[in-house]
Amino acid sequence: MRLPRLILVLATALALLTASTGCGRTVTGSALRDPDLPGVTLTADGFGIIAGRPDAPAQIEVYTEPQCTHCAHLQDTDGPEMKSMIALGLLTVTYRPVTFLDTEYGYSAKVANAMFLAAAHGTSAPPLQAYVATLWGHQNPGGSAPSDGQLAGWAADSGVSAEAVATIQFGEHAVDTDEMTMTNETRLQEIRDGDAGTPTVYDLTGNTVVDIQETEWLAKLTAGRQT
Repeated sequence: MRLPRLILVLATALALLTASTGCGRTVTGSALRDPDLPGVTLTADGFGIIAGRPDAPAQIEVYTEPQCTHCAHLQDTDGPEMKSMIALGLLTVTYRPVTFLDTEYGYSAKVANAMFLAAAHGTSAPPLQAYVATLWGHQNPGGSAPSDGQLAGWAADSGVSAEAVATIQFGEHAVDTDEMTMTNETRLQEIRDGDAGTPTVYDLTGNTVVDIQETEWLAKLTAGRQT
């Protein structure tokens, strides 16, 4: 990266972080990676985002579509608990986005790409989970995709790393969303016997689809697995 480009990236990130703090507040540097928090990596195929410790007792995959209203409900009801369990090292979530509800607006593809941008540059797992919940919380099914500025602002508010926020602001490319959807939808159909419905939560430890309609499903999933 040439020096002028680097300066522009850092300046943009600083501006976004400053704007997101609100009146009378200062930038505290909370978007920097906390070495004590679980990190974020990608799956071997490059189409999943792993948020959490590799040795967490509970390991799940979440298949989700950015315009799926049921996926938004999952984040609204269970997102905060997932974030807490991830931070405590009790849970690791692998997000596998799909974009089969997309239209000519490219809404789902743009949101999915922003997720992968947020997963880079040292973002910790809890802020990544917070960003996912925020993205689905601002869901606009069938409408125009959020602007790069909106996506970057939400990322900054969620605690995503400053460098990652800047890449979102610039609308950089992170993943081939067509290939991502093909790969993840194939995996989803395999675990659901041909059904590609979202949201689907898959227990990687027990090798079974989780009944997310069950009361306290997340607490039950981690119960008895803590070391």
